[in-house]
Amino acid sequence: MYKCDICNKSSANEDADDVLLYGEWMIKQKVTVHYYCLLLSTNLPQRGGDSSGILGFLLRDIRQEAAAAQQRKCAFCKERGASVVCYKCRIVFHMPCGLENRCIYQFCDEFRSYCEHCMPLDDYQQQLMNKPPKDAYCDICFRAISPFLLHNVTYGDCCRKGFAHRTCMRRYALASGYYLRCLWCRDKKFHDTIRLQSVFVPDRDATWERQPNAYSELHSKRLRCEQAVCLCPNGRDYHRHSWTIQLCILCAATGSHLKCRVGTMRLVRTHGVELNDFKCSLCIDVEQKLIHGQHNYSGQRVPHKPSWETADEQIDASYYMPKTCCALSIAPDEDSPVLSDEDATSNEASVITVVPSQRLSTQSCPRFSQSFVKSPPAALPADQTVIELADSQLSSTQQLRCSLKPPLLLHESFTCGAHFYLVVYEYNEHQTDLCTGTCTLRFAANDARLGDRSVEALQHLPLLEMDVWFRDSNRGIYDKIDQYTKS
Repeated sequence: MYKCDICNKSSANEDADDVLLYGEWMIKQKVTVHYYCLLLSTNLPQRGGDSSGILGFLLRDIRQEAAAAQQRKCAFCKERGASVVCYKCRIVFHMPCGLENRCIYQFCDEFRSYCEHCMPLDDYQQQLMNKPPKDAYCDICFRAISPFLLHNVTYGDCCRKGFAHRTCMRRYALASGYYLRCLWCRDKKFHDTIRLQSVFVPDRDATWERQPNAYSELHSKRLRCEQAVCLCPNGRDYHRHSWTIQLCILCAATGSHLKCRVGTMRLVRTHGVELNDFKCSLCIDVEQKLIHGQHNYSGQRVPHKPSWETADEQIDASYYMPKTCCALSIAPDEDSPVLSDEDATSNEASVITVVPSQRLSTQSCPRFSQSFVKSPPAALPADQTVIELADSQLSSTQQLRCSLKPPLLLHESFTCGAHFYLVVYEYNEHQTDLCTGTCTLRFAANDARLGDRSVEALQHLPLLEMDVWFRDSNRGIYDKIDQYTKS
C-alpha cells in the first residue's frame, strides 16, 4: 500500500484502475505521490528538466506543496490535502475528489482544472448535454453508454463520428502513447485534443513497443534457397556441407545455394566470376531504378534526401510532460533554485532540501549550499506501475545534528496522518536579530523526541538534518514588522 503525500489517498500498487485515474506512483527520497497530483496541483511549478527531481518537479517544491495542501480543506469531502484549484471559481479540492464530482482536467499546457459548474462548453458539448444521444455505444468495448453523461464519455473533436467511455479511452491512450489516433477518422490531431477531456496521453512509445523481446523475430535469420529451381536434393532449407546458403548482400532476406546459382548461371568453377557477392533479383531491379532515378532529363543529378528529413514526425521516448505556469500558481521566490536549460539536460537531477548549515551569511552564499547527484528516472517497464528511484546514502553532513540550535522560535505546528510538522524561524548567525525565513521540520507522529508536544518540549527539541523537510524565505510576521518600521 502507498499513500500520496499530497492528496493523502492510499491504494495498492497492483490496482490498475487507480493507475488510470490517478497516474503512476512516483517514489523518491521518502516522497510518494501520484503523478497526476504533480501535474494537476495548481500551485506546484515544474522548474527542472526531465531528469531533475521527479520528472521535472523539484523535491523541495513537492514537499512545500504537500505541506501547504495539508492546510487546505477539500470543497467536496472537507478533508485536508486539497491541491487543485478551479480555474474560474477558485474552489480547492482533491484530485481524486474532482474525478468523483464531475470535474474536468486538461492534461496539457497549464494543466487547468474546472469544477462541474465552471467547465467550458462549446456548442457541440452543450448540445450533448441538452439532448443526449439515445442508444449510444462505446466503440472500444462495444457496450452501451448508459446513462449518457458528458463527464463519462469522450469523442473525437476532429470528426465527431462516435463516442467511447472515458475509462476505455484512458486505457487506450496509455497503451498507445505516441501512436494514438482518432478511432473514427485516424486524425493525428486527436492525440492533442483528447487531452482536454480529462484523458492523459503519455509522450512515450506504445505498450507493444516496450514489451520485452517485442521484435525478437526481426533478429532471427531464416536461411532458405529462393532460386526458381533449387537443385538441392534435401530441399530448400538444407544448409550443410557443400550445400551452403548465401544471403543477399543488400537485403539479407533472400538466399540461394551456391550450387543452385552456378547451375542456373551455367558457370564452371574455372570461370573468373566472384560468386560470394550474391544479389537477389529484387535488389538488382531496385538498384537499377535508383541509378536511373537520380538523374533528371537534363542530365543533372538530383540530390538525395535522407529518410529522416522527410519523416512526418520524430518520436521521443521520454515520459516527461512539460507543464507551464498557470495564472493561479504562486510566483517562485528569487532565492529558489531555478535550473537553466544546461542544468536540465545534465545528470545533476535535483537540489534536495537538506542544508548542512543554515547559519551562513545571506550575502555570500545561496540558500542551498549542497546538492546531490541523482541518476535520471528509469523508463517504466510495461508490467510495472511504480517508478522506484533509489535513495542516496546519508552523508556525514546529514548524519550530524541539525544546525538549528535550541531554544527554537516556534511559528506553527500541525499533524497530518502519520507525521507531525513543526515550522520554526531561522536567524542569521552574525546578525541575531535578522530573521532569514522559516524551516519546516517533519517527524513521525510517534517520535519519542516530541514528548508531550508542549511549547517548552518543542523549543528544546534535539534535531537531525534528516528532520528538515524544506526551507522557505517567507518570514511571516517579521515582514509586516519591517514594513511597519520602515513606514
